[in-house]
Amino acid sequence: MRVNIKSNFFVPGLKEKDSVTLNASSMSLRQFLEELGRMSPTPIEYVRPGAKTLDPDDWEVDINNVPYQKCSEGLETSLKDGDTVTIKILAFGGG
Repeated sequence: MRVNIKSNFFVPGLKEKDSVTLNASSMSLRQFLEELGRMSPTPIEYVRPGAKTLDPDDWEVDINNVPYQKCSEGLETSLKDGDTVTIKILAFGGG
């Protein structure tokens, strides 16, 4: 299964690729983010273990331009071959 990735930061472990090919016919958004985190040279925790949602202070994630929270199954939404997952890291300014 191929999943396209868009981001506002360099996703560690992707080596400037804009998609990931996984040895699975389907997986949930949660499983995808966990796998993506393991691909990084230093593992990234996009999803905290047992969490029902992503920390809104850390990440915004869309599936095919729809915020994952608006998908009926949230983090358990099934991804399909060719879907696009957009991951945005939220930056906070200081003064």
